[in-house]
Amino acid sequence: MYEDVVRGFAERTRQNLKVIESLLADGKEVYEATQLLNSMLGLLVFPREEYVNRIPETPISELEQSGWPIPVVTDGFPQVSHLKDLIRYLRNAIAHFNIEFIGDGTNQIAILKVWNTRRGEKTWEAKLSLKDLRGIAERFTALLLGENV
Repeated sequence: MYEDVVRGFAERTRQNLKVIESLLADGKEVYEATQLLNSMLGLLVFPREEYVNRIPETPISELEQSGWPIPVVTDGFPQVSHLKDLIRYLRNAIAHFNIEFIGDGTNQIAILKVWNTRRGEKTWEAKLSLKDLRGIAERFTALLLGENV
């Protein structure tokens, strides 16, 4: 049972991701991109209502300096200014399946294009690698768990 739902879910999500990655490293046919998106859906959507006001407004420049992967904004959209907006935009993109999978030419997913819309108009669009999304997942999980990020 979960004693603290947000913390417990984050810890279990982290563990599940590690298991999928170890199976992939062992040559098993697993779908790490699918698991990563499922994990992000849970990490970003489930705790949102309870946790959203505790996400710090750390500037993007500080996040980048401390090693956070930053999505590359495309089509002239402005970059988000801080962590709270980054998490909100990623949450909205994933929750509303505003996602496009971009392959690497070998039938593997390499890049995700994500975007937000408001009243039917696109307000933000960015691309990030699976590695970058995994990095964001790990750092956001650490934030949910109160670990140093």
